[in-house]
Amino acid sequence: MSWNIFSFFLNSEEAFIELNPNLLETNVVNILILIALLVYANKVSFSKTLSDRQLEIISTIENAQNDVVNASNYYYQAEKGLTQSLFWLQTWKLFYENEKVALVNRKYKLVKTGLTETFNTTEKLIKNFENKAFLSLQRYVIYITVSKILRKFLFLSDFEQSKLIEVIILKIGGFKK
Repeated sequence: MSWNIFSFFLNSEEAFIELNPNLLETNVVNILILIALLVYANKVSFSKTLSDRQLEIISTIENAQNDVVNASNYYYQAEKGLTQSLFWLQTWKLFYENEKVALVNRKYKLVKTGLTETFNTTEKLIKNFENKAFLSLQRYVIYITVSKILRKFLFLSDFEQSKLIEVIILKIGGFKK
């Protein structure tokens, strides 16, 4: 026997692959039964599991679709509520701004009126004090002037006093001699 590289595969003594026509010896029936059992078990166990899984996936997708619809409705309601809230907020803001402006204007007018009245009263009081001071000063000046004139008049002789009185009467426009 000569050895070459293909001698293992090409053995002339025995065939590498032989066909055995005896079914019982080859266990073809057993293999077919085993394959049938595996196919049946696969069909029974996996088909039930797969159909359950398919129903579960379909249910999950339907629930997800319902959740999307509910979320869209909730979003729409929330957006609508936000729009209404913003509208009311703007309305209240304008109302309170106008009310604040009116309140500030009322207080301003009240304070302005009070201050104007106070200043007018103070001005009248100061003018009254000025008039009183002026009258008092005027009286004092008249008093001093009259007292000086009387002192000088009283120090004059009777003749000088009568002469002075006649001159004054003539200047005033009295009788003439």
